[in-house]
Amino acid sequence: MRRALDIDEKSYGPDHPRVAIRLNNLATLLRDTGRLEQALPLMRRAVAILQASLPVGHPWVEGGRANLAAMERDARGGGSQPD
Repeated sequence: MRRALDIDEKSYGPDHPRVAIRLNNLATLLRDTGRLEQALPLMRRAVAILQASLPVGHPWVEGGRANLAAMERDARGGGSQPD
């Protein structure tokens, strides 16, 4: 996943939505393997890219925001409980 991210960053530039999807996928893998602290900055970057490059309400933006919210909730110790 890191290699794919590197390739896409070089091919499309660091702020392309495709890079954001790679970041999202890598962050999800890191979270799922117990590396939430490494995942959060990647997911934050992914959401920032998506919000800057896609229209409000785009499914990728909304999905990224939901993933970030879940990770931040996990980081606070909230697990899957609602805020």
